[in-house]
Amino acid sequence: MLKLADGSSVEVKPFYSARIPSTKTEEAFEWLRQNGFGDLIKNNVTLTFGRNEDDVAKNVVADLRKKGHNVNQTEKVEPMTLKAFVKEQIQQGKNVPSDIFGVYVANKTKITTKE
Repeated sequence: MLKLADGSSVEVKPFYSARIPSTKTEEAFEWLRQNGFGDLIKNNVTLTFGRNEDDVAKNVVADLRKKGHNVNQTEKVEPMTLKAFVKEQIQQGKNVPSDIFGVYVANKTKITTKE
């Protein structure tokens, strides 16, 4: 934070944003899994499976389909989880593919005036 002569202050903080475009979902999930971050992905099969439960969800779906049930399965990464993950990786100097994850990093400036 920078204090100005008139008592005002200027503060610049990094701002992070990320989202997985629908056209990149499979590629993004594959990258997360191959790089050890598959636990960010949630699997939903009528029941909600949490992080680190990919294998359990896939087995349940396979078992239900074998029994003739029509199963709707979806996978997703929560937006705030993705944002926090991207921020953490960038702050640690690690590479996150910006084209796959729609990464946007900027500086946010806050100016406070003395009243």
